[in-house]
Amino acid sequence: MSKKKKQKLSLRTIIGVGLSILFFITLIGAVKWANFRQSFEVSDIKISGNQILETSTYESILSTFEVSSIHQANLGEMAKAIEDNPFVKAAQVSRHFPNKMTINIVERNPLAIINLTEKLMIDGDGVVLPDHPYSNEALIPILSGFNPSTDLYPHGELTFSVKVKEAVSILNQLSNGYPELYENISELTLNNDDEYVIILSDRPTRVVLGKDDIITKLNILKNFDAALGQRQLTDFRLLDMRYKKQLVAREWT
Repeated sequence: MSKKKKQKLSLRTIIGVGLSILFFITLIGAVKWANFRQSFEVSDIKISGNQILETSTYESILSTFEVSSIHQANLGEMAKAIEDNPFVKAAQVSRHFPNKMTINIVERNPLAIINLTEKLMIDGDGVVLPDHPYSNEALIPILSGFNPSTDLYPHGELTFSVKVKEAVSILNQLSNGYPELYENISELTLNNDDEYVIILSDRPTRVVLGKDDIITKLNILKNFDAALGQRQLTDFRLLDMRYKKQLVAREWT
């Protein structure tokens, strides 16, 4: 390679390196200037998706991070701090440059209220939710007759009660496949023989499900309801389903 070509390559290399250095210096200077101008200071945090907890509850959680710049925000840690609340199933924290953040919340949906000294709720996953004013207005079934030991119901965790887990499975089945009955349930209880009994809100009608083949019995009950025509389940005082593939109905007298 000639001396002239070597000089041209060296010159190009020097120019390229110089431009790269200039670019990074300019970028660093721009960032510093923007920070100086407080362009990246978080000025707006939008919280959405919450229906049970107040927005102020989430704002209080976020305030512990003392985020001054959007670059400093640790999105993963912020999301985890929110998800540590028993009522939160999932949280997503996002940046929106230059100075905005959004928090999308998915709260747990209470499926029933556990009849204890403390008004605990439970969701469709079997996670125990702490006492909250929401339980006073929620039109959801009450679970009664279950073991009242508080050790079985840790806040924000799965219940340790096998029977309550079974009750949650029953209510999930009704909520998804027979919502009109679920919405009319006042109480799901265990009787002295550990048999599941549904008490409807109207009149009230009692539906004795027994211990076994609960899902099959719920399907039989749904078909019986559909076959009633103009009549309703509440026209009966008792619907006894403890017998195999049978439903014994007793009307009000």
